Amino acid sequence: MIEPLKIESIEPIDVYSLRHVGDYLKCDTVWNQLIEFAWKNNLKTEKTKFYGISYDDPDVVETTKLRYDACITNIKNVAVSNGVESKKIEGGKYAIFMHKGSYEKLIDTYTSIYGLWIQKNNMELRDIPPVEQYTVMDVKPEDLRTEICPT
Repeated sequence: MIEPLKIESIEPIDVYSLRHVGDYLKCDTVWNQLIEFAWKNNLKTEKTKFYGISYDDPDVVETTKLRYDACITNIKNVAVSNGVESKKIEGGKYAIFMHKGSYEKLIDTYTSIYGLWIQKNNMELRDIPPVEQYTVMDVKPEDLRTEICPT
């Protein structure tokens, strides 16, 4: 059974986000648009962090209606455009799990977290969506690293 790396309280995180509706595995276009926004506004630095917020359970919600926000940290205030919004990732207590490998396999890690760990540990969740932080990117799929933070 998967275990969290740690359980910690985090501060709210200011981000720029762009919404994708549809298959979670087909949000490349939204990410490309957000990265272009970041480059144009000098927001992409070595301190920039990348997050994803998945709002819907694909076992319950039709694939064409799944909502996902691609997010980057807001390191400075700039004018938003082309669907990019300024928002906050809610702070609070999070269990932080590490997913190793391709994004196609994220569902397996989510199943382990929600189907086993949360139930076994009688965790009470807040009514906000889980957050993913993409800590290792631009590598072969098997080398990707994603922190999953259920709330």
